Amino acid sequence: MERETLFPEVRALLDARQTAGIAALSERVSPAAWADIIPSLNTAEVVILVQALPDAVLPEVLADLAPSEAAIILRNLTHIEAASVLGAMAPDDATDVVDELPDADVEPILVAMRPDDAAEIRELLAYPPDSAGGLMTPAFVAIAPDLRADQAIAALRRVATEAETMYYVYVVDATEHLLGVLSLHSLVLASSQTPVAALMAPEAVRVRADDSAVGAARLLRDRNLLAVPVVDDEDRLLGIITADDAIDVLEDELGG
Repeated sequence: MERETLFPEVRALLDARQTAGIAALSERVSPAAWADIIPSLNTAEVVILVQALPDAVLPEVLADLAPSEAAIILRNLTHIEAASVLGAMAPDDATDVVDELPDADVEPILVAMRPDDAAEIRELLAYPPDSAGGLMTPAFVAIAPDLRADQAIAALRRVATEAETMYYVYVVDATEHLLGVLSLHSLVLASSQTPVAALMAPEAVRVRADDSAVGAARLLRDRNLLAVPVVDDEDRLLGIITADDAIDVLEDELGG
C-alpha cells in the first residue's frame, strides 16, 4: 500500500480509536510501511498505534525504525512489554534500540527479559557502536568439521529459525575457533558421507571485533558477501555482520 493512501487511512482510524481496524490493516501493510509513517504521527497517535498492532508485528516495525525512534516507542511501554518486544527482535537490532534508552530504563528491561536474550544484548553492548563487534549479531550457525554432510544438514534444520542468515555455515573447533566457512549450496549438493572439513573454505574472510564498523561494511560490499564473520584476537567466532546491516552503515556514512 502506497504511503499516500496508507497515511490518511491510518490517521482516520487513529482519530476514531479504531484499534480493530488498525489490527486488520496490519495484515495488508508491511512493517517497513508502518515504520515509514510513524515519524509523521504525534505521540498520542503512536501510543494508540502501538497498542493496536499485533504482538508479532510490533518487533518487526521497531526493527525498521531508526533506533532512536524505536527507543521512544519502548519508553511508552511497561518494562515487561518492552522486554517482550526486544526479545522478539534480532539481537543486534534490539541492542541498537537499548543503546538509545536512558540508563535508568535499561536494567529493568533486561532483568525482565529471558536470561539468554538479555545476556546476548549485554555482550553486544560491551562493544563500541562504531566497531565491528557493535554491528554484529550472535545469531549465526556453526558446526564441527568432523560432521558428515547429511549430519550437518540435519543439524541445520534444528537451528534454522535461530539464524540471521543461512547462506553461510561456519565451521569451528571445540573451543569456537573459526576454521572455515561453507555455503549452504555446496553442502546440499555434496555427497551425504562427505565430511564438512572437505567442503569448507579454510581461508574464510573475517574481521576483528575491534575493527571499525565502516571498514567491515566496506569489506562486505567490495567482496560482494552476504555476511562476514567477526572474531576475537584469538580467532574465536563471536558473531556475523550481515549485508543489510552493512548497507545501513554505508548509507549512514554517506548521509553523515
